[in-house]
Amino acid sequence: MEKLLTRRAELIADGATPIGWKLAFGTEVAMSKVGTTGPVVGFLTDATLIAPGGEVSVDGWTAPKLEPEIAIHLGPGGEGVAGISAAIELADADLPPTEIEAVLAGDIYHRAVVLDRNATPTPLAHPIAARIERDGEEYATTADAEAEVGRIEELAAWTVDYLRHFGVETAAGEVVISGSVVPLLDIASGQHLTNNLLDVGAVEVSIT
Repeated sequence: MEKLLTRRAELIADGATPIGWKLAFGTEVAMSKVGTTGPVVGFLTDATLIAPGGEVSVDGWTAPKLEPEIAIHLGPGGEGVAGISAAIELADADLPPTEIEAVLAGDIYHRAVVLDRNATPTPLAHPIAARIERDGEEYATTADAEAEVGRIEELAAWTVDYLRHFGVETAAGEVVISGSVVPLLDIASGQHLTNNLLDVGAVEVSIT
């Protein structure tokens, strides 16, 4: 975490704007594999922010992955859930997850995040269903996204407490992306992918 937060501070000093945080390895299987008791937390800045409908090049990546996620918008004081929206994270799984210290220091495979920063968050309701499409056809689906990532309110509280342990305070308006609501999806150049959260909204991205 010291290396991760140092890297974040350097990016901000160079002009990047912090926009939030990311969760990873939050399933029981993942936690057992890497030896943790809860999700690990990485960071997001506008240096890797992609507008919905934008493009991301995976040229030179080792193992390109797409993670359809829920963006949790933090409430007043940087706590609680003000609402949710759809998000996509693009990741390059270039190290085995068991090398958790190196993975964490490298911001947990993060390469890009697709978010609509101008969207009004949708009030949280349960369950949250998701349909992921690749080139217009269903690629993956879940009737209850929280079954994979955990309860949204608990994820928000975990993130706040986790970061506070390292001397970092979250802020109102920051987002926390939940981790993938389905198992990580393989992607390749030439594909167009959409994460549609039912009754919430959708974001899409083209892979080049």
